[in-house]
Amino acid sequence: MSAVRLRIAYTKVEDAKFIAHLDLTRVFERAIRRAGIKMSYTEGFNPRPKISFGFALAVGTEGEREYVDVDLEQEPELGEVLGRIQEQLPPGIRLLQGRVLTLGAKPLMAVLNAASYRMRVAMALPIQEDRLQEVIAAWLARERVTYSRYSKKGPTDKDIRPWVKSLEGKVQGDEIIFELDVEMGNAGSVRPEEVLASLRELENLPLDLDALHIKRTGVHVSYQGKKSSPFEMAE
Repeated sequence: MSAVRLRIAYTKVEDAKFIAHLDLTRVFERAIRRAGIKMSYTEGFNPRPKISFGFALAVGTEGEREYVDVDLEQEPELGEVLGRIQEQLPPGIRLLQGRVLTLGAKPLMAVLNAASYRMRVAMALPIQEDRLQEVIAAWLARERVTYSRYSKKGPTDKDIRPWVKSLEGKVQGDEIIFELDVEMGNAGSVRPEEVLASLRELENLPLDLDALHIKRTGVHVSYQGKKSSPFEMAE
C-alpha cells in the first residue's frame, strides 16, 4: 500500500492550552509512535516525521477545532488508528475527526485563510447593551486601526483593521462576549487581544483585559463569503 496523508481535527482545551506549538509537535509525534503507527520521515542527516499543523495557537488560547496533517507509510484503518492515537494523548487534546488524503492534497497552510474566536472579558465599568453596539459599529466604521506591536527591534505600528472580517458582542452579566472573524495568511493576521485593546483605547470601552478568556472556535477555508473546513477542500 502507498503512503498517505492523515488529516485530523482535534481540540486543544483546558490544561492543554498551555502546550506551546513546538511542544505540540512532539506530543503528537510521541503519541503516534507509541500507538505503533508508522510515519513517513524526511530525508537527510536528521530525518523528522512529516507532521504539519495549521496556524499556531498562542499559549493560553484554547482551540475548539484545530487541524494537523501526518504522513503515514501506508493507509490506515481510520477508526482504529484514531482510537490508538487518542489513548496516548494528554487530557484536553481530543480527536474529533479524521480523513485519509493522498500526498498530493494541498497542505493545511496552503488552504487555511481564516479563523473565528470567542472572547469573554470582564467590564471594568458597567455599560449598557446599546452603548456596546455603538462602540462596535464605530470601530468597524474606521478605515484604519493602528496598533503598536513590540519586538526585539522595538515598536512597529500595524494597521489591524483589514484583517477583521466581522466583530459582534453582547453584554452577559458583568462580562462581554465577543465573536470575531479574522483573515489569516503568510502576510500575518491580527491577534484577538489587539482588537480588544484597540476597542478600549480608541472607543473608550471599559474592558478589564487582565480578565480575558480566548477560545479559537475554528480555522477555515474562506472563499466568497463561505466558510469551509479543510476536509471539504481536500479534493
